[in-house]
Amino acid sequence: MFFQKFSPLTSDEVNRKTAALPRARDGAYSPGKDRLFFSDGNKAARFAEDGFASDACALLADRQLKLQLSGPYAPAQLDYSFGGGTGGTLTVAENGTEYTNVPYNAIRLRRGVVLFTHMIPGTSRGWHIVADLDTSLVTAFETWFGVTVPVGGNLSRTRQPESFRDIPREVQRQYHFGYDEIGRRAHFGAHGPETPDKLHGTTNRIEGRGLHWAYDDGSECLTFFPSVVCSITVPLGEASDTLALSYPSDFLRIDDDIYIFAKWGVEYGGEMWLEVVDMRELRAVGVKFGFDAADEFEYSLHSALLTVTGDAAHLEKITDYGEDAPPMIMLKDGKGARYAYRPRDMDIPMTGAEAAEAAKHKRVYDFSVPNSMSGNCLPLNYSLAGRRLVLEYDHVETPYAWSAKNTPDKLPTSYEYEFTSANTLRWRAKADGVGDTGSTGGAAAIRDEWGDWREEKYICFEPARDIYFFSHLLTGEPDSASAVQAVDFSTGLATCVYARIGSWTSEWEAGATCLFGTAAGEGVAPAPFGRRHGFTNDLVGKCYAWSYSEQANSIHIYSSPKSYSWTIFQADNSGGASWSSPGFYVKLREDAYLFQWVEENCNGAQSVVCFNPRVMHDSGFSYGVTSHGGLQLSIMGAFARRLGSFDIMKYFDKSTLR
Repeated sequence: MFFQKFSPLTSDEVNRKTAALPRARDGAYSPGKDRLFFSDGNKAARFAEDGFASDACALLADRQLKLQLSGPYAPAQLDYSFGGGTGGTLTVAENGTEYTNVPYNAIRLRRGVVLFTHMIPGTSRGWHIVADLDTSLVTAFETWFGVTVPVGGNLSRTRQPESFRDIPREVQRQYHFGYDEIGRRAHFGAHGPETPDKLHGTTNRIEGRGLHWAYDDGSECLTFFPSVVCSITVPLGEASDTLALSYPSDFLRIDDDIYIFAKWGVEYGGEMWLEVVDMRELRAVGVKFGFDAADEFEYSLHSALLTVTGDAAHLEKITDYGEDAPPMIMLKDGKGARYAYRPRDMDIPMTGAEAAEAAKHKRVYDFSVPNSMSGNCLPLNYSLAGRRLVLEYDHVETPYAWSAKNTPDKLPTSYEYEFTSANTLRWRAKADGVGDTGSTGGAAAIRDEWGDWREEKYICFEPARDIYFFSHLLTGEPDSASAVQAVDFSTGLATCVYARIGSWTSEWEAGATCLFGTAAGEGVAPAPFGRRHGFTNDLVGKCYAWSYSEQANSIHIYSSPKSYSWTIFQADNSGGASWSSPGFYVKLREDAYLFQWVEENCNGAQSVVCFNPRVMHDSGFSYGVTSHGGLQLSIMGAFARRLGSFDIMKYFDKSTLR
């Protein structure tokens, strides 16, 4: 799904497809027969075996609900009368209009907590109600299709949009808290309090939690909740590429045991997943609603068994329980307003020609430009000044099988360096294989097939003892290429991350290839025979907070062997905006790990950092091109704080890992 391109559909297509609700063969709505309740005939049996109650329609039969909902966008009237038996139809009165014989379905979590769902006939609007029949409290999600979004602006609105575009397929929502007036009167009697003391509400009580979901159709996923406005999902299974996906989300509290978690497919298919989660019994029921990858309308109920994989600390004041609405900045106001990150509408995709033109404007280690990501960098290291190095790479790795499509035919695999000063170097390269450095491992025996010498700016860090970590542009190489080199003088091993503008999915986003090999030069130990740096899963499942400066702080969750996710803090220290990217991890030593990611389907930037888990500090480099900033190579670095970990490696197929 990460690289799936979804058709926006048209409003007419959305209306036509949502009007054609799936029906059972006999035309009746009943458990196990239609997509609205179960997606296949065996699902009902599995549902019962798992101990879930599938009698929700019978539980609601002949009931009447008169919902009193709060908030500026709540309907003045939302009354229900359910048919008898296991029927599956209801009558709903909404703001003075009555709809009869409306198909619905319901699913019960436990006790009296029921999720029922239906659409308003003749429209593409729907209602998805979570009702606690024991307390008469309800949360009602009103949904509709379609949104108009700005193109070319930014989240803070300091850059105004250039245009707007419509996305008719995307599900929009407004949730309302309230209670059932009829049920409350029956429970408390005529002399009881007219209104509840407290309604359902927003929460941070499950912030930080990680869960494994085993659905009743056999599918699985991992979720992480490092934020109060976003969630992260890693799909699992044979058809999955195990890349993390970030979703705008709602986290609502029914009571200490039961929560509502909803996620919304902004930037993906636009679908809704609404889950009612029992954290005491570790189970959930939910509804999936929206258009799938084939543009078919999917509307089905499901259940899941849960496993807690771990927890990450969250950093609000300890007496802050998330009961106030999340403060995250919005891109729209009014009904349905929510956090929604649409990076491809902020950094508008370019053609290859447009990217090449933008790259003519270069900013390379330009310290006159404020950089909120570099306030806590390691000290710059000048130890390479006056030295020569030869780096020979004999092991070229594409970090993902599909990235091999973008590995250049003539990839530089050997580099010779003269470090002429503290921040300038001369380099030359060859792309015809590994040169012969002679038995001494020195730089003098290099063959003569090298290219011309070129001069660049560079910056070097020493993230761990005797590891020199530097980066520069490769002037003259195609596609505005760059190189990040990690050279361990104590072992004679080296790793290069070669990046260029253009990836397997994009003409303008950065793409990367990893090379492993050896180093030779004064003070460099002879490399051991047959040993190289390599990819690692040591960091997978770990979670850190990173402080780059007073202005930039984030949470990293290393959420799969092939990707990671980050979350930006809000002003109250709760987790806010999240996004996920493909990435890879390289182990240099026990005290030094390389981590590389490309913000694909986002701003297209590549970053490579070297992290020392002993001193909890990293530094590295960011590289990429934008239409408004040109080609940039800059530094970044942060202090780390361990927030926790998630036991997730067991969910990945070891045979497919690097």
